[in-house]
This record gives sequence, C-alpha cells and structure tokens, in this order.
Amino acid sequence: MRKIPALLSMLVVVFFVAAAASIISLGIYAKRSAAPHHDAHAWIHSQLALTEEQEKALEPIEKKYREESQRLEGEMQAENAELAQVILQDRKDSERVRAIIEKIHQSMGELQNVTIGHVFAMRAVLTSDQYDKLLKLTADALSRHDNLDAQHAGQ
Repeated sequence: MRKIPALLSMLVVVFFVAAAASIISLGIYAKRSAAPHHDAHAWIHSQLALTEEQEKALEPIEKKYREESQRLEGEMQAENAELAQVILQDRKDSERVRAIIEKIHQSMGELQNVTIGHVFAMRAVLTSDQYDKLLKLTADALSRHDNLDAQHAGQ
C-alpha cells in the first residue's frame, strides 16, 4: 500500500518537471522567434558578399525557404496554443499532452531540416569560398545555440 502514494508522488513530480521543461522550451523558442529571421538572414547574405547576379539566382531558393519556414512556424504556434489549452483542460500529464508535445517536436525537427536544406541548396549559387563561409557561419550559429541551451539548462 505504501507504493501507491510513492508512485503518485513520483508521477506528480514527473508532471511538474515536464511542464516546467515545456514552459522553458517555449520561452526559449519565443525569444528566438522574436528576433527577426530576415535581419539574421540579411546579415548572413552581407557576410557572403553576394553579387547582384547571385542575389537574383537565390530568389527562388529564398522564397521556398521563407514559405516553408513560415508555414512551420505557424504550425508550431498553433500547436503551442493547443498544448496550452490541453494543459488547462487535462490538468495533468496526459496522453493528449504527450501527443501534442510530440507534434511540436516533429515540427521543430522539420523546421531544422528545411533550414539546413536551404543552406545546402545555396551551394549551387555560391562560389566555393562563399559556401565554405556559409557553412562556417551555420556551424557557429548552431554551436552558439547549443551553448545557450546548455547555459539555460544549468540555471
């Protein structure tokens, strides 16, 4: 009989840890999303010293990326809103909560795939030096985000 209260206590702790992790993740995502992607994107383009011809050749690649990333960001916003509602309705770590979190993770993964695919698609237009620089900027940005995530986890 003592095992049931201990198990319930453990489940409550797990739920609150999961809820806190979700809230922190959403906060980090919101901060990153608040920074205009266009500004970061424009900065990267300026770092590559693109010619007018290259800018023109990149337009369809940029358009496709912009459309796909906006679609996925919209999906994540809707999924986060759905998660908020389900948390309020279920008031516990439920199957519905887990399912929505999984949908959010899938959308985030798809956005990362689209973003990295966009970087690789630019190769066809860039010189080898520009492409090398783009890969370095991309790797640096990913490393900074990993470092920020590690810092947030340690707090």
